[in-house]
Amino acid sequence: MSTRPDRDTSRRPRDAAIRISRRALAIGVTAAGAIVALALIFAIASFVGANAPRTVATTAEMKVQQTAAERDVERAFEQATDQVVKVRALNLAITADQADQIAAKALTDLTALRHSAFVSLGQIQGLAATEAEPYATSVEGRFKAAPVSKDPSPSPVLLAPRYYTIVSRMGELATQLAVQATTRLTGSPTSTPVPSLTASPTPSPRPSPSPTR
Repeated sequence: MSTRPDRDTSRRPRDAAIRISRRALAIGVTAAGAIVALALIFAIASFVGANAPRTVATTAEMKVQQTAAERDVERAFEQATDQVVKVRALNLAITADQADQIAAKALTDLTALRHSAFVSLGQIQGLAATEAEPYATSVEGRFKAAPVSKDPSPSPVLLAPRYYTIVSRMGELATQLAVQATTRLTGSPTSTPVPSLTASPTPSPRPSPSPTR
């Protein structure tokens, strides 16, 4: 009697075991590949979401912009008024009364200019006119108690265009008022008076990083 059928029968279980093992391995590899693919999809989605441009700033971002713009307006005011005060303290050719009038007028104009800039900042935040006025007054009081020149300068902030237009115009007009007052204060007694500059912050073309002191 031949024993071949017996040998064939004895090999079948081993062949079956090998086939089952390969199938399990293939399933495992497929599942691992699917997990890796899903992980990559989630990672890419998170990256795209974090770097996608947004049209609406968060409340925290708006607060940073507002604070930086307030400081820039106040900085321009303090620098201009400081220049006027220092020039007035010099031994001038004009009379003391003339010097006092010129300096007082310049400081009044600078104060009004700063107030107008703060009102504009309040309106950018969505405040009504009746609310923007008290807001401007409160900011002025805050800086009177703690001037920017005596505070450590924070990191520069790239201002949004609407904030930048006000800050930029404030800086331009404050500088002009200070230069005008300086010219009149240091002129001769017979010099022709320079017309007073009156203006308020208006739009300016491009955004720029908030300056540091």
